[in-house]
Amino acid sequence: MTGAKKDNKIQSLAKGATASPWKELWLYKKENRQWLKKSRDIAMKILDTLEEKEMTQIHLAQQLRVSRQQVSKIVKGQENLTLETISRLEEVLGVELILTNMEIGKPKKVSPAFKKKKGTAPIKRG
Repeated sequence: MTGAKKDNKIQSLAKGATASPWKELWLYKKENRQWLKKSRDIAMKILDTLEEKEMTQIHLAQQLRVSRQQVSKIVKGQENLTLETISRLEEVLGVELILTNMEIGKPKKVSPAFKKKKGTAPIKRG
């Protein structure tokens, strides 16, 4: 096969190729790394609490008024939980899953990207 024929063959194969699922998954995890880690941390706390209270995922689902499948997604640590869902979980389980800075009484460190730069005027509100 000549060089031109090889190039044409490679290009035609590449056009028909579909994206690999592992690559899409890797990109998803990379782009969502921060909230996925927090979701996994919350999931571990939920699983520990269920074990301590000898409570099943089915019972938790009933208390939350959601499906068992929804609870399964939550405890796998891959669910982007809303504040409402986290609050309901905290109420049903009787534990704190997340704390705000006001609750722990410490100011949060401000990212350097959000710090005021020298020579900039403060934002006027209202």
